Amino acid sequence: MKKFILVISLVGLVSNFTRAQELETVEAKYRGKPIIQMTLNDKKTWVLLDTGSEYTVLDSEAKKKYGFFVSHSNDGSINVSGLGSANNGLKEVTRAELKFGNVKLKGQSYAYDLSTVAKSIQLRTGKRITAIIGTHMMRSYGFVIDMRDSTATMYVKTKKKKKQSDFYSEEMVIAKNAKK
Repeated sequence: MKKFILVISLVGLVSNFTRAQELETVEAKYRGKPIIQMTLNDKKTWVLLDTGSEYTVLDSEAKKKYGFFVSHSNDGSINVSGLGSANNGLKEVTRAELKFGNVKLKGQSYAYDLSTVAKSIQLRTGKRITAIIGTHMMRSYGFVIDMRDSTATMYVKTKKKKKQSDFYSEEMVIAKNAKK
């Protein structure tokens, strides 16, 4: 009888864990460069998915329009090469909620004046970017850039919410089996 209860408990646990996570898929089509639409503080914007950039960078010139804050101290800044010079100081960003579909992208963002890059991209594509999403964030959210199909897809594991009745019924079964 003890073996039977142990097997039933293990089956219940495995079943619970496999049902506890679902895979959410968010996909966007693009043309030419992987520039897709996201929201920044609930306002639509265009972002460039850049596999050559490690960091996610927001255009510091757009901070008023989108309502995010840029650190003025050097404590939250880092220096990187690129963007037209050998040493660029990126400032830490706060109060910036970036979403792809309904998924909030959590992770550190930095700010830099992307005006020159944004204007250049806008001349070629007609889309004015506000952000460059770097590999650190793309990797943590499982982004896939499919150059053949011109799609950007993100796969996110989400926890399935249990109904309260499911929770109580499982607890009662476990308690009832423990008494035997």
